[in-house]
Amino acid sequence: MNLPLLLFGAFVLLAAFNAGTMTTLQLQHYSLYPQVGRDAFIGYIRANNRAALVPAILPAMLLLGTSIGLMIRRPSFMTSGTAGLILVLNVVQLGSSIGWQRRLQAEMAETGFDARKTQLLVATNWIRTAAFLIQAALATRIVVTTLGSFS
Repeated sequence: MNLPLLLFGAFVLLAAFNAGTMTTLQLQHYSLYPQVGRDAFIGYIRANNRAALVPAILPAMLLLGTSIGLMIRRPSFMTSGTAGLILVLNVVQLGSSIGWQRRLQAEMAETGFDARKTQLLVATNWIRTAAFLIQAALATRIVVTTLGSFS
């Protein structure tokens, strides 16, 4: 079994998945916060925070794990610089998640809707969205370049 190739395959899948998930959260989900209504908001965000484990948190942690794995065992068609960049992008998105998104959503789950916190959540979530989109673009570039070398 070729562990570096399996790690890369998992990275490609997870990079595309996380980029799509985060872009959907950014463009669709967060924009609905003001429309939920103040009375229903605390229940809504608490339910959202509980439901985030499988579709958002677990895939992001798995992507972080594959990026660490690729630093240790990368396929020959992936440079160490690219593997390092992928890991840095994961650390950036994790830092953004811990520093802003997790904290702001936890606060609003207790205090209710806050327009300024929602604006900060949306603005800082572009960091995570960009990090995931760049990773997906890197994965695509590597696949296309590698496949192109066979023609």
